[in-house]
Amino acid sequence: MKKIFGAAFMLLALAACNKNEGPSGGDTPGGGGDGKTNTPIVLSASTTSPVMDRDHQDDTALTLQWNATTNMGTGARVEYSILVDNKGGNFEAAYEISLGPAVTSYSCTALELNKIAKEEFGLENDQTGEFDICIYATIKSSEVDDVVSNVVTVTLKAFEPKPNILYLIGSATEAGWDLSKAPEMSPIEGEDGGFTWAGELFAGELKFMVTRDGWVPSYGKGDEEGTLYYRDHLWEDEDGNRVDDESLPHVDTPDPKFIIAEQGNYKIVLNIEKLTITITKTGGPKYFSMYTIGPALEEPYEMFRSSYAFLAGVTFKEGHFHFNVNADDSGDGYYAATAGQPLSSTAVSQTSNIEWAVSSAEAGMYHLYLYARENKEKAFIVPFTPYEQIWIVGSATDAGWDIANSIPMTKKNEWEQTWEGNLKAGELKFTCDCSTDWFGAWFLASTTNKVPTGEPEHMIFIDKASDAVAATGIKELDQKWIITDQTAGYYSITLNQQTETVVIKKN
Repeated sequence: MKKIFGAAFMLLALAACNKNEGPSGGDTPGGGGDGKTNTPIVLSASTTSPVMDRDHQDDTALTLQWNATTNMGTGARVEYSILVDNKGGNFEAAYEISLGPAVTSYSCTALELNKIAKEEFGLENDQTGEFDICIYATIKSSEVDDVVSNVVTVTLKAFEPKPNILYLIGSATEAGWDLSKAPEMSPIEGEDGGFTWAGELFAGELKFMVTRDGWVPSYGKGDEEGTLYYRDHLWEDEDGNRVDDESLPHVDTPDPKFIIAEQGNYKIVLNIEKLTITITKTGGPKYFSMYTIGPALEEPYEMFRSSYAFLAGVTFKEGHFHFNVNADDSGDGYYAATAGQPLSSTAVSQTSNIEWAVSSAEAGMYHLYLYARENKEKAFIVPFTPYEQIWIVGSATDAGWDIANSIPMTKKNEWEQTWEGNLKAGELKFTCDCSTDWFGAWFLASTTNKVPTGEPEHMIFIDKASDAVAATGIKELDQKWIITDQTAGYYSITLNQQTETVVIKKN
């Protein structure tokens, strides 16, 4: 933003015109022979009433053209700017578009003009305003004045643009009602106003947002099946007129939402121009929860799910166990395929009711990988020996993502490792083998972008080089902890491989 006080601006404009006069007072550009006269800048516009609406938002709405001026024999650089102000504002608080040297034309779309009118001058949707435009040539010399063109006045009408991005929001999404984390939809190429998204939704409510910065505009459920309702303001008075000041009497505008009745994978296709939508349940995981249960465990253990795979790190005692969708053993389950089946066998059955048996000699810690994709079910029950060394890696550490220089932790006992030091804003995770291809053994966060709580929290172990991971299709699983600018500082970390917990505590 370049501020030019009105009186000074007008004097400069007059001076620029006067400098055009030669010795005899003539109007010949560059006349006078002293090398210190200028060439006046004459600005013209392709139109003074640009077409401003969402149907033409990407079209060129206005083209400005002007001639170059001179440096008046100073040899100095000449840089051009476009100044925009409210009509009659004398450019006291002008909006400046810096162009640099040797530029004599400028074009902008209706969307670009709309942004200037709304963000710089406060124009509201459907409101019209008149704006003065001129070209300001800055001559990088103290010997001569800058040069200002004539003023062109244009009329702009602000409008609500078509969104080029759309977000899902609601209790049916992984982000819930957290706008900052709302997942993005993808534009449909070649379809004006078309967006699509595919993924997992939970039982709950759903609508669509144009921005992550506020609760309007939004699209909810229309009155007719397969239609959208557009909401562009939050409040109305009793007569249905728009209210923008919450302190005034008002009622909330309707905010209908889509209801997702059942957790599952869905595909959404919508068009905000036609106000149409389809939400289709697609194939995907048969189950969304799984527990390891039985007398071989002290209590049921909830497994981590990644698509069709369920993971757990458990310590077995002598006894029996199986997998079940519920902790109380109700509903469907997975069992050993045959009686006496060894733990090394991957065969499973949903009807045998035969539990896996753990002998006293086999008791100990295991990592479990259950693949629950229909007709491809299998289970990997893998004995676990704690790693002698764990390392920290990530952009939150001094090592960055140079895995060869990962930061070693200190072994406290067979299962625990500790570390103290500074963490900066960034990501981190724990490597068990510093595998340079990044497909080794890891301890990962339980969710994406997990902010440390300073309390014991669950980790996920995954050996990406194992047969179990290859068979279950989760090699790309990569959830990290995140340190923010606000939480950066000196930390102590205690990692327990047996309980699969970590404490990342800021001191």
